[in-house]
Amino acid sequence: MLKLIKPSKEYFKQYKEMMDEWNMEGSSISPWPLKMKYHKEEFFYDMLKTVKKSETQKEKDEYSTTSTFWLYEDEEDKLIGASNLRHYLTDYGVKTWGHIGYGIRPSERRKGYATKLLNMTLKEAKNRGIRRVLLGAYVGNIPSWKVMEKCGGKLERIIIEEETGLPIKQYWISLKKRYASTLKIYDNIKQIEQKYLKIKENDFEGFIYLHNFLKISDPFILKEGPEKGVCIQDTGYKWLEFFDCNSKIKLTSIYDENNKIIEWYFDISREISTKNGEPYHDDFYLDVVFRPDGKIFLLDEDEFEEAFERKEMTKEEYDEGYRLAYNLMERLKGKETQIEKFTDKYLNKIL
Repeated sequence: MLKLIKPSKEYFKQYKEMMDEWNMEGSSISPWPLKMKYHKEEFFYDMLKTVKKSETQKEKDEYSTTSTFWLYEDEEDKLIGASNLRHYLTDYGVKTWGHIGYGIRPSERRKGYATKLLNMTLKEAKNRGIRRVLLGAYVGNIPSWKVMEKCGGKLERIIIEEETGLPIKQYWISLKKRYASTLKIYDNIKQIEQKYLKIKENDFEGFIYLHNFLKISDPFILKEGPEKGVCIQDTGYKWLEFFDCNSKIKLTSIYDENNKIIEWYFDISREISTKNGEPYHDDFYLDVVFRPDGKIFLLDEDEFEEAFERKEMTKEEYDEGYRLAYNLMERLKGKETQIEKFTDKYLNKIL
């Protein structure tokens, strides 16, 4: 069974075996902790101290704090490779390799381990609150950027490395994508009915998904913010989601057990599209809530600002996010009756 483990002194033998193989084979070694001396236990322990220190202390301004992981196969008691996760992007990171470096020992390449290692490291990134991951690979390193694409990477640009003059492909991987069917995974949802319509009319092209919550163990009651105390999910409640592939705004209409509208929830999205026939939206942090009484709220500005500070978006993207949200809020004013008629029409059509 594959595991992602933290570097530890108990794996000196396995680590030495992996790195001896790597050095004898002669290919480039990545990530950076693997380039440190290791062949004597004292060197190995020094490497472990450096790796641990790098989790809390910056060595230089161009580097962020990092976490290092080893890919371990417990049945074979063998180290397969390693990854290094940078906790945030610096200006240097934006211009080069981004958040994650990873490598697989020579004898285990072309077996799918690199994809598994990157996916496991992406989960660690998400656990740290990173929602958009930048990665880089030399244009000539085809296996590496193919792995990034398999893990959902979208090509951002090709830049030239200042040191070598070599071109680097940079990819973004979003960890904020949500697919239409994934609501059923939450623990409080005991029974759910899901239906959808495929729509192509006027300016709308995409899907409308109904989530009918037949049995909920614990109602979802908002605990903070301007909607504190409002229940948005309970037995008999319905969420009607509009995935318009021509738009960057996803609408969710939330109904109670009597099919009475509670609110309209708008997600500002980087993208709304489909994969393997299922719609998804790539969340862009900002959300707008529109209430039947005409009240309008902008949510998650703090999350949006933090993402900008972490360099997970450009200034142009930052400006676009606010432009989309404020334009939407202006268009919604006084339109509660029209929107209710629009969403009720599709609720009745899909039930």
